[in-house]
Order: sequence, then C-alpha cells, then structure tokens
Amino acid sequence: MATLEKWIRLLSKGLALIGGVSVVLMMIHVVADIIAKYLFNSPIEGTLEVVSAYYMVAVVFLPLAIAELRREHIIVDMFIRHFAFTPRVYTYVLTGLITAGFYGLLAYETGEAALHALKINEVMMGTSFVVVWPSRWFLPIGFGAITLAILFHVLQAILRPDEFRNAVAEPEMPVVD
Repeated sequence: MATLEKWIRLLSKGLALIGGVSVVLMMIHVVADIIAKYLFNSPIEGTLEVVSAYYMVAVVFLPLAIAELRREHIIVDMFIRHFAFTPRVYTYVLTGLITAGFYGLLAYETGEAALHALKINEVMMGTSFVVVWPSRWFLPIGFGAITLAILFHVLQAILRPDEFRNAVAEPEMPVVD
C-alpha cells in the first residue's frame, strides 16, 4: 500500500508541477505578446490559440489528482457528518466508486477523442495554424490520474479505516462512533 501511495503521489505531484509550469509559461507568453504588440506593433501569432488549447487545459486538468490526494475538493457532507463511523465509511466507499467510475469514463472518452485528434493531426485556426492534438492528451491523463487517486482513497478507507477516520474528520467536528 505504501508503494502504491508513493507512485500515485509521485504521478500527481509531477502532473501538478506541469500545471504550475504551464501557469508561468502562460504568464510569460501573454506578457511577451502584449509587449510585442504595444512596443513593436507586432503581436506574437497564435498566442490566443496556444493559451487556450495548451496552457489553460494543462492548468485545469493536470492537477486534479493532487487536489484529490490532499482532500481539497469540495465535499458536501451535511447529512453524513451525523452518521456513525461505519456507515460513513460505506457511504464514502460507494460515492468514491461512483466518482471513480465517472472519471474513468471521462478518461476513456477523452482518450478516444485524443486518439482521433492524433489521427487527423488536429489544428486550430486563428491568426495562424496551431497543432493542438498533443494538448488533447491532458484530459485523459488528468482524468486517469484522479481516478487512481480516488480509488487509492477508497482502498485506504476499506483497508485502513483508522487512517481514513483521521483524514476526513474536521477539527471542529467530532467523529461519531
């Protein structure tokens, strides 16, 4: 279990790093485009296309798994917070499996779309043609990684319920047994 956690965390951190680097590259690219446009009257061609097809997609989808591993996604627990611990675990496992199934389906479908984009050498037309098929892979990679992270948390809730108890209990909320 520790090795599995290590690999999932390594993958998630790597994808989050790529997402973070994408933010910095997007900032540099946009600033360079503005400088080129207003100082030299010659904007960088394809900036809008690269920003929207590459940087923004990487920023949104690649870090999904690290947010799940840190339990930073929004959780609505108005009702289950009042459950005893065992029903709370069952509920978490059930909703985790449903969510993982949903993200797994998204990974599969976006993977199929990425394969299609690769086959047709998909481009985006704007001020210039920008090849965008590589960015189509960010979605299935991000969705696949969050699927693994959710399944890891489900497995952790089943095999190590005491660790699960500590991970989901909020300091101001007592755990009901």
